[in-house]
Amino acid sequence: MYNKITCISYRDFMDEFLPEFQARQTPGPQEPPNADTSYRQSHLRSRGKPSLPSEAGSIPNRKPPQSPFKGMPTAATEKEMYTNITAALNAMDLCPGYQFVPTPHKSDQFADIKQAVDCGMYLSDIAKKLTTEGQGNFGRTAWSWVEISIECKMNAVNDDPFNEDLEGHEPNAETRRHVLGQILSYAEYVFNHQQRMFQYMLLFLGDYARIVRIDRAGIFITKKFSYKRTYGGRIAEFLQHYAARSPADRGHDTTAVRLDPKSGDAGKMRARVKQVDEDDYVAALFKKQLRDDWPWWKLEVPDELTGETRRYLVGKPHFQAPGVAGRATRGYVALEAEPVGGQKARFVYLKDAWRVVSDDIDKEGTVLQELRAHQVPCVPTLICHGDIPRQRTRTQEVWPKHHPGKECSLKTHQHYRVVVEEIGKPLEEFSNGFQLVQAFLCCVTAHSRAYAHGIIHRDISVGNMLLYKRPGGTWQGLLNDWELSKHLEQQEPGGRQPDRTGTWQFMSVNALNKHTKPIVIQDELESFFHVLLYLCIRFLYHNLDDSSVPQFMRDYFDDFAPHKTGYRCGPRKDKVITSGTLDLSPYNEELDESLHFLCPTKPGDTTQSPTHPIDDVFATLLSWFSAHYTIEARKDKSKKRDKNVHGANHEIMDFVAQLRDERRRAEKMQGAEDVSTTQSTRVDVSVDTVHSVQAEEGSEQEQDTAVVEELAAKLKTHDATISLLLDVLSEGNWPESDRRKDLKPTKWKPQIDQVQKASRITKNSTKGGSKKGSAKGSATSSKSSKVLKAAQKSSKVSAGSKRSIRDADNAEAGPSTKRRKR
Repeated sequence: MYNKITCISYRDFMDEFLPEFQARQTPGPQEPPNADTSYRQSHLRSRGKPSLPSEAGSIPNRKPPQSPFKGMPTAATEKEMYTNITAALNAMDLCPGYQFVPTPHKSDQFADIKQAVDCGMYLSDIAKKLTTEGQGNFGRTAWSWVEISIECKMNAVNDDPFNEDLEGHEPNAETRRHVLGQILSYAEYVFNHQQRMFQYMLLFLGDYARIVRIDRAGIFITKKFSYKRTYGGRIAEFLQHYAARSPADRGHDTTAVRLDPKSGDAGKMRARVKQVDEDDYVAALFKKQLRDDWPWWKLEVPDELTGETRRYLVGKPHFQAPGVAGRATRGYVALEAEPVGGQKARFVYLKDAWRVVSDDIDKEGTVLQELRAHQVPCVPTLICHGDIPRQRTRTQEVWPKHHPGKECSLKTHQHYRVVVEEIGKPLEEFSNGFQLVQAFLCCVTAHSRAYAHGIIHRDISVGNMLLYKRPGGTWQGLLNDWELSKHLEQQEPGGRQPDRTGTWQFMSVNALNKHTKPIVIQDELESFFHVLLYLCIRFLYHNLDDSSVPQFMRDYFDDFAPHKTGYRCGPRKDKVITSGTLDLSPYNEELDESLHFLCPTKPGDTTQSPTHPIDDVFATLLSWFSAHYTIEARKDKSKKRDKNVHGANHEIMDFVAQLRDERRRAEKMQGAEDVSTTQSTRVDVSVDTVHSVQAEEGSEQEQDTAVVEELAAKLKTHDATISLLLDVLSEGNWPESDRRKDLKPTKWKPQIDQVQKASRITKNSTKGGSKKGSAKGSATSSKSSKVLKAAQKSSKVSAGSKRSIRDADNAEAGPSTKRRKR
C-alpha cells in the first residue's frame, strides 16, 4: 500500500464518505431491488430468513450521539477489550438489525484461510449462529457475512498500524508493520468472500481508535482519537450513519445477487453438472467451484454491444488475484442464467475486475473485438462486456483535496466485467514438453498478429497463457488477459508512468530497471522466455539439484534490488539475461556449469540423460537477449557521452582529441599492449567518457560487433522466434513422458546464507537508498565474447529458413507424430 494511505481528521472523513443526509421517504428493507428472496440466507444453513435492519430516520434531526463507552471498565487484556467493546456497542443499540460479536479465536470454518478478526458487526440472525460452544460469548468469524471488521490492540503506539508523522503514513517499526499486514489481510478476506466495492474497519488501540475506509485505489484513515475519555460519540455517530445507508452506500455490489442454496438458480447449477463426463474439463471446473462453504452468486453484465443486461451464475472464483488495491481480477467458469432463444445454458468464462481508467488503455472487451475483426488466432472470443454503473473508486478523487499542490499518483479503478466463449485450463497443466512449446508457439503467434495490427499485450505471464481444447479435441495455447494492452500509437514517446506494467516475475530486465521506458517487442519476447523457464524448471528434468530449485526460483523470479528510484530487477535474472548464460555454480555444489534440460531415463539406466530438445530454445534465445542488452548498454553509454560532450569546453575537447590521435599513432608504432602500460589512467577514462571507441576497419572488435548486431536484430520482429519454435517442434526428438512432479514447494522459506550467496544484495546506508552488489555490475558489463560463446551453444535453428506464421495455427501434432529426425 505504498503511498496509498491518507490520514485526515474525523470530521473531514465523515464529510467525505458519510455526510449527513435525509433518509428515503419510503421506509422498507434495505435490500437491492433485484435481490433473491433469500438474499441473506446464511451459508451456515440457518433456517428462516434473517431479520433486516429497518430504514433509519433523518440523521440531521438527531442530537449528537452519546459515547457508548462511558463507564466501560478498563481492559487489562485484549480478551477483555473484545468483551467490553462489543457489549458497550450492543447495549446502545446503535445499528438496529445488527449485532457486534467478538470472534478472536475461531476462524471461519468454511474458509480456506485460518485467520480470525477480533470482532465484527453482523446481521442479528447471522450473529446468533456464530457463537461457539465452550467459548462463552465469543463467536466464529464468518468472512462472507461480516459487515464491519473490528480489530483491537492494547498499545496505542506500538500496535498502531499507521504513523501520522511519516509521509505515506506507513510505519517503520516491525511490530507496527505486522499489524498493518494483519488488517490488510482481513480486508482482503472480506473482499474475496463478498461482492464489495469498498469496506470500513474499526481499530481500537488501547484508549484510542481509528476508522478506516478501503477501496481498490487506496485507504483513508481518521486521525487517532480518544474514544474512552473524549470522543466516544464519534464511533456511535459513524455507526448510525453507516447503518442508515443503503447496501450500495455501505459498499455492497448490488449487481451481484447472493443465491439461496435452495433457490431455482442454485438448482440449475447443480443439475447442469449432475453427471460430468471425465473428458469434460469445463464442467468439471464448474462443479469444483460449487462449494457448499462458499457463497454462490448471480452476476449482472451490462452488454455494451446490445445495451441489454445479461446474467450469469457463478460459485467460487476459478482465479482470484491477491491483494487489496489494484485490479483485483476474479475469474469464474460461469453458467448462463437466461439462455438466448431457449437453448441449453452454456458455460462461459466471466472475468470480474477493477480496470484502470485511462485514455491510453481500452477496455479489454473492445480490444478483443478488434482482435477478432483482424482474425487474430489463439485469443478469446468476446460475448459481452461493460462497466458496472456507479461503481468507481473514490480514494483518488478525494486525495487531491487533502494534498494541495501535489500530483496524485493513485489510479482510478472502474468495476468491469467481460464474458468470453473459451474456457481454458492453466498452462501449468501441460502434459509434456512438446505440448508446452506448442502452446507457446500459438501464444507468440497471437502476439505477432496483434502486433502487426498495432496492439501490444504488455502483460505476458504464466497466468495469461492458457491451454484451450478446440472442438476437434486438440489442445492449443490461448493468449488471454488483454486488459493492459495498448495500441502502439498510444505509447507515449517519453515512456510509461513511473509504476510498472506487468507481472514482476516475468517482466523483462529493461522493464524492471527502466521504469518509464515504453514496453517494446523485445520486452514481450523476453517475458515469454521467463514464463517458459518458470514452467520448465518446475516440471521438466534438468541438471539443477532438486533441492536448489526453490532457491533458484526465488532468486530469478521474485528477487529485487533496492534502488533510490525504486525496486529494480534482481541480480540473478539480470546476470542470466545480459550474459546469456544460466550459471548453476551458486546452486550445485562443486559444479560449475550451465543449466541444461534432460530427457528422462528409465529406472536403473546409468547412462547419461540425453539433452532435451527444449535446450535449443533456451540457448538460442539467450544468445539473442544477451546481444540485445549488449547493444542497449552501448546506446546508454553513448547517450551519457553525448550528454557530457554537450556544452563542454572546446579547448578541453581539442586536447582530448589530440591525446586520442597520439595514442592511435603510438599503437601503430609500438603495439597496443605496450602503450596501455604507459598511458595515464586519467586520460584513458576521459577519452572513454567523452568519445565512443571507434574500432578500425577489419579489427576483431568490429567483427564481434557485427555478429552481436545480427543476433540482436532477431528480436526486432517475431519471425525468428516463431521459426525457432516451429523448427524445434518439427525436428526435435521429443520424449512423450517428460513431465515430472512439480518442484515448487507449497510452503518454503529461503535460507539466509543461500540468499546472500546467490543474490548479493547489499544495503546502502546513505540517503540515496540502496544499491546492488557486484553481481549487477558484472552483468551489465557483458562483452561481445560472452555473447559469441552463448551463440555457439545455440542450435542452427536460428539460421534456418523462415516459415509462414500461418503454420503456427496448425501446430497441433502430438509427440507421437513423425518429426523424429534431427
